[in-house]
Amino acid sequence: MTTHHVSLYHPKTNQPESTVLKQELVTYQQTPSGLKVTKLERSFSNADHLDNYTSEPIVLGSPPEQQGLLWGSLPNEEG
Repeated sequence: MTTHHVSLYHPKTNQPESTVLKQELVTYQQTPSGLKVTKLERSFSNADHLDNYTSEPIVLGSPPEQQGLLWGSLPNEEG
């Protein structure tokens, strides 16, 4: 029978077996422009752990047109 884990291992509160090297939790969230993928990785070494968190957008449609100095052009001034 397969063991189902409902939370991340932690050396003090939920210790992993000695054979566990790494655990990942990945979340896919729908956004107006596509998806946001977030990942929490927990690596185990001896009696300690190291956490790594990443988040990245995946644009599925055309992003809205940007204006202004930060986007490399001056804003259009009408009038």
